[in-house]
Amino acid sequence: MNEVGDMKDKIVKWIVRGFALMVMMLMVMPMAFAAYSDTKSVALKRQTGTPNLQIVTLKYEPFPVSPGEYMDLWLKIGNEGDGDITDLTFEIVPEFPFSIDTNEQAGRDYGLVLANSLVLAHYKVRVSEAAVEGDTYLKYRYRYVNSDMEWEEGLVKIRIQAREAVLDIQSVLSEPEMIAPGREAYVTIRIKNLASSVIRDVLFKLDLSMSTIAKNPSSLVPTAVLVDSYYNAIPLVPINSSTEKRIGYIKPGEEKEITYRLRAFADAESKTYKVPIRVTYQDEVGGNFTKDDVIGLMIGAVPDLDVFVSEDTVYSAKSNGDITVKLVNKGITDIKFLNVILKPSEKYDFISANMVYVGDLDSDDYETADFKLYVNKLDKGDKLNLPLHIEYQDSNGVDYAKDLSIELNAYSMKHRGLNGGSKAGLVVFIIILMAAGWYGYKRWEKGKKKKKPQESK
Repeated sequence: MNEVGDMKDKIVKWIVRGFALMVMMLMVMPMAFAAYSDTKSVALKRQTGTPNLQIVTLKYEPFPVSPGEYMDLWLKIGNEGDGDITDLTFEIVPEFPFSIDTNEQAGRDYGLVLANSLVLAHYKVRVSEAAVEGDTYLKYRYRYVNSDMEWEEGLVKIRIQAREAVLDIQSVLSEPEMIAPGREAYVTIRIKNLASSVIRDVLFKLDLSMSTIAKNPSSLVPTAVLVDSYYNAIPLVPINSSTEKRIGYIKPGEEKEITYRLRAFADAESKTYKVPIRVTYQDEVGGNFTKDDVIGLMIGAVPDLDVFVSEDTVYSAKSNGDITVKLVNKGITDIKFLNVILKPSEKYDFISANMVYVGDLDSDDYETADFKLYVNKLDKGDKLNLPLHIEYQDSNGVDYAKDLSIELNAYSMKHRGLNGGSKAGLVVFIIILMAAGWYGYKRWEKGKKKKKPQESK
């Protein structure tokens, strides 16, 4: 009887255990389906065993990401083991230069991840404007109940690179500012790295032969005539160096100077020349850049204008007089828009206009300006001071104005050697007067003789 009773007890226990197992399975199955639906995991196959969690970076956009931009990061969180993972928590840990906005959740609970299934994680991450270019790592961590450690950590490699490494020309200084034909000048070009990373292998070319633009548009091959015209278009040549300069690297925000010693051709035309420049360089991640630009250099010289009285008819005070002012361009640059003004004075009154517009005055040439005055009085020593104001431009459009006084000596006609001519005129006048008197006398005498015979009759 005891054996039968023991058997009955065992059967009852088996039934109870089987029923309890069925109840537990019914309770777990909805939870499993709910986790699958919530986490969007894809079940590959169902097994029992050890879980194996693998984190893979699917992509991030844009690639590369620039400082100051947002990027979209997609991660694949896959359970490649044959055992389920329960209560999975995943979190990114943004450290400089990365950050997330307050509406973006860094830590996320994925719950149950079945064996051989995966979930996708998407984050919107901001990159600091002060980020250094290059490969930087974004940290993440995860944990689940079956893990040996409380947290497991990993890294995602992110390429940070500016859209363009900017090398800026800050200033161009020529000493002297205007290069005289046949003379030398030092031209200093200051450049600055505006990028947030180091710029390397900077090659600076001052293209005095204009080789970077001397191309035939139809064939892209320079013709001999075209190359020659470009080659001599800029009358400058480097002294004791070539037209190329190199700089190893420039740090972010750093400025560097490049100095050329240049000489202008002796026959160079005075004007402003556009000089092409080409700069090639690399950013910190090996990207190549080329920058073409133009700087302006002036060739010319300060005009050398000589002014003096060349002729005059001012003999004394209280009389009219004509004055001719001669303007001589002794310099190597042409003069434009030359204007001469004789200033008012109590010593004379103007009979003509007090301003004469001369216009252009070429190098090694002269022009004159004529004035007609009534002289009220002279200075001591029979001198007359003429205050002048002169305005003009050089070939480069630079304005000049100068005030000067020129002195005129009011020599009398005797001092000018004109008395002899006056006496000769007087003698001629007397001779003519005597001839007229002689002619009148003869006619009178002839008329008298004709009248006497008639009276005798």
